[in-house]
Amino acid sequence: MCRKTVTDKGASELKKGDEWIAKFDLNAFATDVRELGETLEKQQGEADVKHLNKMIMWSNMCALVGFVTMGLGVNIVSIAALSTWTFSRWTMIAHHTCHGGYDRCHPNKKRWNRFKFAIGSLWRRLCDWFDWMMPEAWNVEHNNRHHYCLSELDDPDLVENNLADLRGMSIPLIAKYLYVGVSMMTW
Repeated sequence: MCRKTVTDKGASELKKGDEWIAKFDLNAFATDVRELGETLEKQQGEADVKHLNKMIMWSNMCALVGFVTMGLGVNIVSIAALSTWTFSRWTMIAHHTCHGGYDRCHPNKKRWNRFKFAIGSLWRRLCDWFDWMMPEAWNVEHNNRHHYCLSELDDPDLVENNLADLRGMSIPLIAKYLYVGVSMMTW
């Protein structure tokens, strides 16, 4: 990896507050990040598995409460419990598993592995990831397209780019706010 620094000419063109980048040592930063990753990886173990199991238990409790209270008609308890269940399975359990967070430390490698989680059977899918999006699609969209293009135009989660058409529309501002509000509640 080559050392990337800004030339003297480039340094004079930097905006106020960005001068630090001219002296930034990318190689030292990369070394620090790599060493930190290795240190943290060595610390993974039983405590991480216990934490995952605790999150699964709380998530499943939300599902149980949500399903049991559904018989009471439309109610806030069912809505909150089922949405928390779905959200926690996606953001706290599936997200970390699909990134490989438990690949090396979880004893059940057949389930808690980025290449096996929620894949292989309808039963595994229902137990691991009861969501509309296929785990294989999420792995491509999130792990590849999002993380390798953070804040770039190819990032599918770049809000500024995704709402460019809306900003350019000739509609009242209140309609734009309404669209954003509905999108926030349904995304």
